[in-house]
Amino acid sequence: MPEVFCRAVAPPTEAGMASAVEDVLDFAGLTPGELGARCLVKINAMSQEVLPGRNTSPWLVEAVLGQLVRRFPATTFVLADSDVAGYPQFARACLHWGYLDIAARHGVKIVNLARQEYREVSTGNEACPVLAFPQAVFQADSIVNLPVMKTHVLSGISCCLKNHWGLLPRLRYQFHQRVHEVIAEINRQVDQTVFNILDATVAMEASGPKTGLPRVCGLILAGRDRVATDSAALDYMGLPRDMAPHLALSQEAGVGSLAYTRAGDAVQPAGFIPPQLGQDLVSLLERRLRAVPGLGKMLYRPEIAPLLGWAGTQYNEQVWFRRHGRALLQEILHGSPWGEQYRRLPGCQGRD
Repeated sequence: MPEVFCRAVAPPTEAGMASAVEDVLDFAGLTPGELGARCLVKINAMSQEVLPGRNTSPWLVEAVLGQLVRRFPATTFVLADSDVAGYPQFARACLHWGYLDIAARHGVKIVNLARQEYREVSTGNEACPVLAFPQAVFQADSIVNLPVMKTHVLSGISCCLKNHWGLLPRLRYQFHQRVHEVIAEINRQVDQTVFNILDATVAMEASGPKTGLPRVCGLILAGRDRVATDSAALDYMGLPRDMAPHLALSQEAGVGSLAYTRAGDAVQPAGFIPPQLGQDLVSLLERRLRAVPGLGKMLYRPEIAPLLGWAGTQYNEQVWFRRHGRALLQEILHGSPWGEQYRRLPGCQGRD
C-alpha cells in the first residue's frame, strides 16, 4: 500500500521549508536512474496576481529545486506550467511570484507549455479520443509534481492529479463538461511522474481555484502515488471522496491507489469549506451557456472559446481580485505566519 508523508513546516520561513523538503526527499528515496537525464518540475502558476493558495508557494519551489539540483547534478531540470485558456498570464506569474528569480538562482530553465509544439496521442477513451501534449512532456524522463492544495468548483479539488491538467494546455477548456474522466486519462497517459509534493502551507478553500479563500495550514503532503496523495489530501481537507470522482476514475485507470498509509507527522482533518459553483461567477456562466441548445456548442468552438476565456480571466483578475482578493491578501500579509514570506515577492511590493 502506498505511503503518504505528512510534514508540518515550522518555523514558517525558507529555512523551515528547506528542512521539511529535505525530510520529504529523504522519504522519497529518489535515484538518478529514476530522474533520468531530464526532469520536468510541474508547478501551478495559474495566477499572475499574488493571492495565497492560488499558485505553488515560491518557498516550496526554492527548496525543491535547490535540493534536487544539489542531489542530482547529472539531471537537467526544467520548471514548467502553461498559460490559462485565452490569457497569457504565465510570464507575469513567474515574475510576480518570484519563480523567475528562483529558476535563475539554480540555473533552471522555465518552460511555458502553451508556447510549444504539440504531438497528438490517441487514447481510446470516448471522453477524449485525442489528447495533444506539448513536446516537453515527451522529452521528460521524469516529472516531479508540485501542486498546491485547493478546492475547485469544477473538479472538487485541485491537487496532484488535477495539476497534470496543465500538461494539456491546448484547447483543454473543451473538456470541462467531462473534467473528471479527462483528468484520469491525462494521468494515465503521463506515466513519468516519480514524486509529488503537495503544497498546503497556504491552501485554498470554498470557491477555488481563483475565487476561493486562502487557508493557512503550514503543511506539505508527499508521495510517489498521485491518487494516494490526493486521497490523503481529501481526508485532511475533510471532504468526501465523491466530491472528486477523478480519484476513483484514476484508480480504475491504473494510475494509483485510493488506499494509503500515513508517515511523518500526525495531522487532524482541517474541515475545509467545500466549493460551490454558484460562488464562482465565471464557471457558473460557462455551465449555463454550454447548456443552451445550439448557442453553447457555437460559443465553445476553438475560434471563439479563447475570447470567453480571456473575458473570464479579466473579470477574475480585474474585478473580483480588486473587490475581494486584495483584502484577502492583506489578511495573509499581516495576519498570517507566512505573511513575511509573501511580502518579499515582487507582486506584493506596494501592497502593504
